[in-house]
Amino acid sequence: MVFMERRTGIYSGTFDPIHPGHIAFAEEAMRVCGLDEVIFVPEQKPRGKEYVTDILHRIALIERATEAIAGLQVMRLASEQFTVEQTLPELHKAFGDSNLTLLVGSDIARTFLYRWEGLDTLLADVSLAIGMRSNDSSDEITNIMSQLERDYCNLIDYTLISTQDADIASSQIRNGTADISRLHPGMLAYIQEHQLYAQQV
Repeated sequence: MVFMERRTGIYSGTFDPIHPGHIAFAEEAMRVCGLDEVIFVPEQKPRGKEYVTDILHRIALIERATEAIAGLQVMRLASEQFTVEQTLPELHKAFGDSNLTLLVGSDIARTFLYRWEGLDTLLADVSLAIGMRSNDSSDEITNIMSQLERDYCNLIDYTLISTQDADIASSQIRNGTADISRLHPGMLAYIQEHQLYAQQV
């Protein structure tokens, strides 16, 4: 009997709030990369962001947005930020022998060349599913990954993912320029109940 290793997607981010673009990327990554599940792991204190909605609210919104979608879940990390040194061991402890695929947006992939401590360790350990933002070029991302392969003298397992919902951003929801009718009804009810992003709802 042949046992297939479980394939788990890890989707770290701020998710303030989660939106259809995040969901579409996670579902498409599951399909294209053959993942058994995608785990959303919101950061409590994201880098470079001074004001974020409390993580308990963000987790609650993720739960509502994903409740009817098989394979999508949310997990709170012990570490306040995603770091290779702290978070990677935490993920391996949580998911055992699962093969891990890290879901990142192309905007994050563009920071790989200068921002990530321990990136060589991370890329040797996980696969990548890179969600293409509407204003990013697949050629640019491919060139970045090729540069990293030359720098680290190692092939990187990555897949570029495109979806039709790559145009929406959390900032648009916060500043009132997004079509909130695209949000999950359970999210809208929660936002109204707790007066989050109140000027938009």
